[in-house]
Amino acid sequence: MNIIIMIPSLNPDHKLVNYVKQLAGQDFREILVINDGSSALYDPIFDEIRQTDKCTVITHEVNQGKGRALKTGMKYVLEHYPDCVGIVTGDADGQHRLEDTINVANALIEDDNRLVLGSRDFNSPNIPARSSFGNKLTSWVFAVMFGQKLMDTQTGLRGISLKIVPSMLEIDGERFEYEMNMLIECRRRKIPIDEIPIETVYIDENSSSHFNPIVDSVKIYWLIFRSFFSFIFTSVSCTLLDLLLFTLLARLVIPGGFVYRIQLATVLARVVSSVTNFTINKNVVFQKKGHLLSSAVKYFTLAVVQMTISATAVNWLYHTLGWHEVIIKAIVDTILFVINYNIQKNLIFKKG
Repeated sequence: MNIIIMIPSLNPDHKLVNYVKQLAGQDFREILVINDGSSALYDPIFDEIRQTDKCTVITHEVNQGKGRALKTGMKYVLEHYPDCVGIVTGDADGQHRLEDTINVANALIEDDNRLVLGSRDFNSPNIPARSSFGNKLTSWVFAVMFGQKLMDTQTGLRGISLKIVPSMLEIDGERFEYEMNMLIECRRRKIPIDEIPIETVYIDENSSSHFNPIVDSVKIYWLIFRSFFSFIFTSVSCTLLDLLLFTLLARLVIPGGFVYRIQLATVLARVVSSVTNFTINKNVVFQKKGHLLSSAVKYFTLAVVQMTISATAVNWLYHTLGWHEVIIKAIVDTILFVINYNIQKNLIFKKG
Protein backbone atom coordinates (compact mmCIF):
# COMPACT_ATOMS: atom_id res chain seq x y z
CA MET A 1 0.00 0.00 0.00
CA ASN A 2 1.28 3.43 -0.87
CA ILE A 3 0.12 4.63 2.55
CA ILE A 4 2.08 6.24 5.39
CA ILE A 5 1.08 5.28 8.93
CA MET A 6 1.51 8.15 11.38
CA ILE A 7 1.36 7.77 15.18
CA PRO A 8 1.80 10.71 17.59
CA SER A 9 3.03 9.52 20.96
CA LEU A 10 3.73 10.85 24.45
CA ASN A 11 5.28 8.64 27.15
CA PRO A 12 4.12 5.36 25.54
CA ASP A 13 4.41 1.83 26.88
CA HIS A 14 5.16 -1.38 24.97
CA LYS A 15 1.67 -1.45 23.47
CA LEU A 16 3.04 1.06 20.97
CA VAL A 17 5.99 -1.21 20.13
CA ASN A 18 3.64 -4.15 19.55
CA TYR A 19 1.35 -2.05 17.35
CA VAL A 20 4.29 -0.74 15.28
CA LYS A 21 5.72 -4.21 14.76
CA GLN A 22 2.34 -5.47 13.59
CA LEU A 23 2.14 -2.60 11.12
CA ALA A 24 5.70 -3.19 9.93
CA GLY A 25 4.70 -6.71 8.96
CA GLN A 26 2.18 -5.33 6.50
CA ASP A 27 2.60 -3.72 3.10
CA PHE A 28 2.59 -0.10 4.27
CA ARG A 29 5.18 2.22 2.79
CA GLU A 30 6.41 3.62 6.11
CA ILE A 31 5.45 3.88 9.76
CA LEU A 32 6.12 7.35 11.12
CA VAL A 33 6.12 7.85 14.91
CA ILE A 34 6.24 11.35 16.37
CA ASN A 35 7.75 11.45 19.85
CA ASP A 36 6.02 14.51 21.26
CA GLY A 37 8.47 15.42 24.01
CA SER A 38 8.39 12.17 25.97
CA SER A 39 10.52 11.77 29.07
CA ALA A 40 14.00 10.28 28.63
CA LEU A 41 12.70 7.23 30.50
CA TYR A 42 10.90 6.25 27.29
CA ASP A 43 13.95 6.45 25.03
CA PRO A 44 14.36 2.62 24.97
CA ILE A 45 10.86 2.29 23.50
CA PHE A 46 11.57 4.76 20.70
CA ASP A 47 15.00 3.17 20.10
CA GLU A 48 13.31 -0.19 19.61
CA ILE A 49 10.88 1.38 17.16
CA ARG A 50 13.75 2.97 15.19
CA GLN A 51 15.29 -0.46 14.77
CA THR A 52 12.08 -1.84 13.30
CA ASP A 53 11.91 -2.16 9.52
CA LYS A 54 10.24 0.75 7.66
CA CYS A 55 9.97 2.86 10.83
CA THR A 56 11.02 6.46 11.37
CA VAL A 57 10.87 8.43 14.62
CA ILE A 58 10.64 12.22 14.66
CA THR A 59 11.25 13.86 18.04
CA HIS A 60 9.91 17.06 19.58
CA GLU A 61 12.33 18.15 22.30
CA VAL A 62 9.39 19.38 24.40
CA ASN A 63 5.74 18.40 24.40
CA GLN A 64 3.81 20.47 21.86
CA GLY A 65 0.50 18.64 21.73
CA LYS A 66 -1.16 16.06 19.51
CA GLY A 67 -2.24 18.61 16.93
CA ARG A 68 1.30 19.90 16.46
CA ALA A 69 2.65 16.32 16.31
CA LEU A 70 0.18 15.50 13.53
CA LYS A 71 1.20 18.62 11.60
CA THR A 72 4.89 17.75 12.00
CA GLY A 73 4.19 14.32 10.53
CA MET A 74 2.13 15.74 7.66
CA LYS A 75 4.92 18.13 6.70
CA TYR A 76 7.38 15.22 6.72
CA VAL A 77 5.12 13.16 4.46
CA LEU A 78 4.65 16.03 1.99
CA GLU A 79 8.43 16.50 1.77
CA HIS A 80 9.48 12.85 1.57
CA TYR A 81 6.49 11.04 0.03
CA PRO A 82 4.73 13.49 -2.32
CA ASP A 83 3.52 10.58 -4.47
CA CYS A 84 1.79 8.59 -1.72
CA VAL A 85 -1.99 8.12 -1.58
CA GLY A 86 -2.30 9.51 1.91
CA ILE A 87 -1.81 9.09 5.64
CA VAL A 88 -3.49 6.86 8.19
CA THR A 89 -3.18 8.19 11.72
CA GLY A 90 -3.35 5.95 14.77
CA ASP A 91 -3.09 6.27 18.53
CA ALA A 92 -0.20 4.99 20.62
CA ASP A 93 -2.27 3.44 23.41
CA GLY A 94 -2.98 0.07 21.80
CA GLN A 95 -6.66 0.74 21.15
CA HIS A 96 -6.57 0.33 17.37
CA ARG A 97 -6.51 -3.16 15.93
CA LEU A 98 -4.29 -3.98 12.98
CA GLU A 99 -7.33 -5.14 10.97
CA ASP A 100 -9.09 -1.81 11.48
CA THR A 101 -6.01 0.15 10.47
CA ILE A 102 -5.79 -1.89 7.26
CA ASN A 103 -9.49 -1.34 6.56
CA VAL A 104 -9.14 2.43 6.89
CA ALA A 105 -6.11 2.35 4.58
CA ASN A 106 -8.01 0.31 1.99
CA ALA A 107 -10.97 2.68 2.16
CA LEU A 108 -8.65 5.63 1.51
CA ILE A 109 -7.06 3.84 -1.47
CA GLU A 110 -10.52 3.20 -2.95
CA ASP A 111 -11.32 6.93 -2.89
CA ASP A 112 -8.50 9.37 -2.07
CA ASN A 113 -10.59 12.53 -2.24
CA ARG A 114 -11.90 12.37 1.29
CA LEU A 115 -11.32 11.98 5.00
CA VAL A 116 -12.01 8.47 6.33
CA LEU A 117 -12.87 7.95 10.00
CA GLY A 118 -12.50 4.64 11.77
CA SER A 119 -15.57 5.04 13.99
CA ARG A 120 -16.37 3.22 17.21
CA ASP A 121 -19.86 2.13 18.26
CA PHE A 122 -20.62 3.88 21.55
CA ASN A 123 -23.69 1.73 22.14
CA SER A 124 -21.41 -1.23 22.95
CA PRO A 125 -21.69 -2.50 26.56
CA ASN A 126 -17.92 -2.33 27.15
CA ILE A 127 -17.75 1.46 26.71
CA PRO A 128 -17.15 3.47 29.92
CA ALA A 129 -20.30 5.50 30.69
CA ARG A 130 -18.52 8.88 30.65
CA SER A 131 -16.94 8.13 27.26
CA SER A 132 -20.24 6.95 25.77
CA PHE A 133 -22.17 9.99 26.98
CA GLY A 134 -19.46 12.48 25.98
CA ASN A 135 -19.03 11.12 22.47
CA LYS A 136 -22.76 10.83 21.80
CA LEU A 137 -23.32 14.40 22.97
CA THR A 138 -20.48 15.72 20.84
CA SER A 139 -21.75 13.83 17.79
CA TRP A 140 -25.25 15.27 18.25
CA VAL A 141 -23.97 18.83 18.68
CA PHE A 142 -21.70 18.46 15.62
CA ALA A 143 -24.66 17.26 13.55
CA VAL A 144 -26.77 20.24 14.62
CA MET A 145 -24.02 22.80 13.98
CA PHE A 146 -22.43 21.37 10.83
CA GLY A 147 -25.06 19.22 9.19
CA GLN A 148 -23.48 15.74 9.27
CA LYS A 149 -24.07 13.00 11.82
CA LEU A 150 -20.81 11.27 12.70
CA MET A 151 -20.70 8.21 14.94
CA ASP A 152 -17.29 9.10 16.38
CA THR A 153 -15.96 12.66 16.25
CA GLN A 154 -12.98 11.92 18.47
CA THR A 155 -11.47 8.88 16.81
CA GLY A 156 -7.72 8.97 16.29
CA LEU A 157 -7.86 6.39 13.48
CA ARG A 158 -8.22 8.51 10.34
CA GLY A 159 -7.37 8.18 6.67
CA ILE A 160 -6.26 11.55 5.28
CA SER A 161 -5.86 11.91 1.53
CA LEU A 162 -2.59 13.55 0.53
CA LYS A 163 -4.69 15.88 -1.63
CA ILE A 164 -6.19 17.52 1.45
CA VAL A 165 -3.06 17.51 3.64
CA PRO A 166 -2.05 21.08 2.63
CA SER A 167 -5.48 22.28 3.77
CA MET A 168 -5.15 20.35 7.03
CA LEU A 169 -1.85 22.10 7.75
CA GLU A 170 -3.63 25.47 7.66
CA ILE A 171 -5.99 24.50 10.48
CA ASP A 172 -5.61 26.02 13.95
CA GLY A 173 -5.10 23.86 17.02
CA GLU A 174 -2.05 22.39 18.71
CA ARG A 175 -3.55 19.76 20.99
CA PHE A 176 -6.59 17.48 21.02
CA GLU A 177 -8.86 20.23 19.68
CA TYR A 178 -7.03 20.00 16.34
CA GLU A 179 -8.83 16.78 15.45
CA MET A 180 -12.22 18.41 15.92
CA ASN A 181 -11.08 21.42 13.93
CA MET A 182 -10.14 19.03 11.13
CA LEU A 183 -13.73 17.79 10.94
CA ILE A 184 -15.13 21.33 11.05
CA GLU A 185 -12.85 22.52 8.25
CA CYS A 186 -13.68 19.50 6.11
CA ARG A 187 -17.37 20.35 6.43
CA ARG A 188 -16.72 24.01 5.62
CA ARG A 189 -14.53 23.17 2.63
CA LYS A 190 -17.00 20.50 1.42
CA ILE A 191 -14.40 17.74 1.75
CA PRO A 192 -16.29 14.43 2.08
CA ILE A 193 -16.10 12.67 5.46
CA ASP A 194 -16.85 8.96 5.44
CA GLU A 195 -16.90 6.45 8.27
CA ILE A 196 -16.14 2.77 8.51
CA PRO A 197 -16.91 0.82 11.69
CA ILE A 198 -14.04 -0.40 13.86
CA GLU A 199 -13.87 -2.49 16.99
CA THR A 200 -14.24 -0.51 20.19
CA VAL A 201 -11.30 -1.24 22.50
CA TYR A 202 -10.89 0.37 25.92
CA ILE A 203 -7.90 -0.77 27.96
CA ASP A 204 -8.19 -0.02 31.71
CA GLU A 205 -11.00 2.43 30.85
CA ASN A 206 -8.63 4.44 28.68
CA SER A 207 -6.40 5.30 31.66
CA SER A 208 -3.32 5.77 29.42
CA SER A 209 -4.96 8.59 27.46
CA HIS A 210 -3.50 12.09 27.84
CA PHE A 211 -6.90 13.65 27.08
CA ASN A 212 -7.94 16.08 29.84
CA PRO A 213 -11.73 15.69 30.18
CA ILE A 214 -12.24 19.29 31.34
CA VAL A 215 -9.61 21.39 29.58
CA ASP A 216 -9.68 19.55 26.26
CA SER A 217 -13.48 19.25 26.21
CA VAL A 218 -13.80 23.01 26.72
CA LYS A 219 -11.44 23.60 23.79
CA ILE A 220 -13.37 21.17 21.58
CA TYR A 221 -16.77 22.70 22.35
CA TRP A 222 -15.38 26.18 21.88
CA LEU A 223 -14.35 25.16 18.35
CA ILE A 224 -17.83 23.82 17.64
CA PHE A 225 -19.65 26.90 18.92
CA ARG A 226 -16.99 29.55 18.21
CA SER A 227 -18.53 30.98 15.06
CA PHE A 228 -22.04 30.93 16.57
CA PHE A 229 -20.94 32.73 19.75
CA SER A 230 -18.96 35.21 17.66
CA PHE A 231 -22.04 35.72 15.49
CA ILE A 232 -24.15 36.46 18.57
CA PHE A 233 -21.56 38.87 19.99
CA THR A 234 -21.24 40.69 16.67
CA SER A 235 -25.02 40.94 16.26
CA VAL A 236 -25.51 42.33 19.76
CA SER A 237 -22.62 44.79 19.32
CA CYS A 238 -23.99 46.07 16.01
CA THR A 239 -27.47 46.38 17.50
CA LEU A 240 -26.03 48.58 20.25
CA LEU A 241 -24.09 50.53 17.63
CA ASP A 242 -27.32 51.04 15.68
CA LEU A 243 -29.06 52.34 18.80
CA LEU A 244 -26.16 54.63 19.72
CA LEU A 245 -25.93 56.12 16.22
CA PHE A 246 -29.69 56.62 16.05
CA THR A 247 -29.64 58.46 19.39
CA LEU A 248 -26.72 60.70 18.38
CA LEU A 249 -28.23 61.51 14.99
CA ALA A 250 -31.76 62.10 16.23
CA ARG A 251 -30.75 64.08 19.30
CA LEU A 252 -27.59 65.96 18.35
CA VAL A 253 -26.87 65.93 14.61
CA ILE A 254 -30.13 66.29 12.69
CA PRO A 255 -32.01 69.52 13.45
CA GLY A 256 -35.03 68.97 15.66
CA GLY A 257 -37.34 70.84 13.35
CA PHE A 258 -36.62 68.57 10.38
CA VAL A 259 -39.82 66.70 9.47
CA TYR A 260 -38.14 63.38 8.61
CA ARG A 261 -35.63 63.44 11.48
CA ILE A 262 -36.60 60.02 12.87
CA GLN A 263 -36.69 58.34 9.47
CA LEU A 264 -33.33 59.79 8.39
CA ALA A 265 -31.66 58.89 11.69
CA THR A 266 -33.04 55.33 11.43
CA VAL A 267 -31.78 54.83 7.87
CA LEU A 268 -28.31 56.31 8.47
CA ALA A 269 -27.79 54.33 11.68
CA ARG A 270 -28.98 51.11 10.05
CA VAL A 271 -26.68 51.57 7.03
CA VAL A 272 -23.60 52.06 9.22
CA SER A 273 -24.44 49.18 11.60
CA SER A 274 -25.31 46.82 8.72
CA VAL A 275 -22.07 47.55 6.84
CA THR A 276 -20.13 47.05 10.10
CA ASN A 277 -21.92 43.76 10.77
CA PHE A 278 -21.31 42.52 7.23
CA THR A 279 -17.59 43.39 7.41
CA ILE A 280 -17.04 41.66 10.76
CA ASN A 281 -19.03 38.56 9.78
CA LYS A 282 -17.15 38.22 6.51
CA ASN A 283 -13.64 38.76 7.82
CA VAL A 284 -13.76 37.58 11.43
CA VAL A 285 -16.74 35.33 12.19
CA PHE A 286 -16.78 33.25 8.98
CA GLN A 287 -13.36 34.29 7.61
CA LYS A 288 -14.51 34.43 4.01
CA LYS A 289 -11.80 35.55 1.59
CA GLY A 290 -12.54 37.51 -1.59
CA HIS A 291 -15.93 37.73 -3.36
CA LEU A 292 -16.78 41.02 -1.66
CA LEU A 293 -19.49 42.14 -4.10
CA SER A 294 -21.17 38.73 -4.34
CA SER A 295 -21.20 38.28 -0.56
CA ALA A 296 -22.50 41.83 -0.04
CA VAL A 297 -25.40 41.35 -2.48
CA LYS A 298 -26.41 38.09 -0.80
CA TYR A 299 -26.03 39.55 2.70
CA PHE A 300 -28.17 42.63 2.14
CA THR A 301 -30.73 40.63 0.17
CA LEU A 302 -31.00 38.31 3.17
CA ALA A 303 -31.42 41.33 5.46
CA VAL A 304 -34.34 42.65 3.39
CA VAL A 305 -35.97 39.19 3.17
CA GLN A 306 -35.58 38.62 6.90
CA MET A 307 -37.07 42.01 7.72
CA THR A 308 -40.04 41.33 5.42
CA ILE A 309 -40.66 37.87 6.89
CA SER A 310 -40.40 39.22 10.43
CA ALA A 311 -42.92 42.02 9.82
CA THR A 312 -45.34 39.70 8.01
CA ALA A 313 -45.10 36.87 10.55
CA VAL A 314 -45.45 39.13 13.60
CA ASN A 315 -48.47 40.86 12.11
CA TRP A 316 -50.17 37.58 11.15
CA LEU A 317 -49.48 35.89 14.51
CA TYR A 318 -50.62 38.97 16.41
CA HIS A 319 -54.02 38.96 14.72
CA THR A 320 -54.28 35.15 14.83
CA LEU A 321 -53.17 34.40 18.39
CA GLY A 322 -53.86 37.72 20.06
CA TRP A 323 -50.58 37.62 22.02
CA HIS A 324 -48.60 40.71 22.91
CA GLU A 325 -46.73 41.88 19.80
CA VAL A 326 -43.41 42.21 21.66
CA ILE A 327 -43.53 38.57 22.78
CA ILE A 328 -44.40 37.44 19.26
CA LYS A 329 -41.60 39.52 17.75
CA ALA A 330 -39.07 38.12 20.24
CA ILE A 331 -40.01 34.53 19.32
CA VAL A 332 -40.09 35.15 15.56
CA ASP A 333 -36.81 37.07 15.51
CA THR A 334 -35.05 34.43 17.63
CA ILE A 335 -36.02 31.73 15.11
CA LEU A 336 -35.00 33.95 12.21
CA PHE A 337 -31.69 34.69 13.97
CA VAL A 338 -30.74 31.00 14.02
CA ILE A 339 -31.83 30.58 10.39
CA ASN A 340 -29.89 33.73 9.47
CA TYR A 341 -26.73 32.31 11.05
CA ASN A 342 -26.95 29.05 9.11
CA ILE A 343 -27.64 30.84 5.81
CA GLN A 344 -24.66 33.13 6.31
CA LYS A 345 -22.40 30.22 7.31
CA ASN A 346 -23.46 27.80 4.57
CA LEU A 347 -24.32 30.13 1.70
CA ILE A 348 -23.18 33.73 1.96
CA PHE A 349 -19.80 33.23 3.64
CA LYS A 350 -19.26 29.57 2.74
CA LYS A 351 -15.63 28.54 2.37
CA GLY A 352 -14.70 26.95 -0.94
